[in-house]
Amino acid sequence: MRKIIFLLIFVLIFLISAAFAAFNMDAVTVNYYFGQLTLPLSALLVTAMLAGVVLGAIVLLMATLKLRYENRRLQHKLSVSEQEINSLRILPIKDSH
Repeated sequence: MRKIIFLLIFVLIFLISAAFAAFNMDAVTVNYYFGQLTLPLSALLVTAMLAGVVLGAIVLLMATLKLRYENRRLQHKLSVSEQEINSLRILPIKDSH
């Protein structure tokens, strides 16, 4: 049942995307630093969205890697602290009184 729902959602998104592309075939000229590029409006929008998704994924990947590094560092610190506590528990108590 779940696969059928995902398939229907995919087909619906595909049909909406195809209709969007069919209605937005007007040529648009993009001026950038090195020159010009003429593309259909739908292709330009899809390219801009894909660039945003890629940049967002890169930022998310960097944040995830930073958190993994921090987690690994804290796990090591915890391990060292636990070893120190265990070694202190083994020592006999000496009372000078």
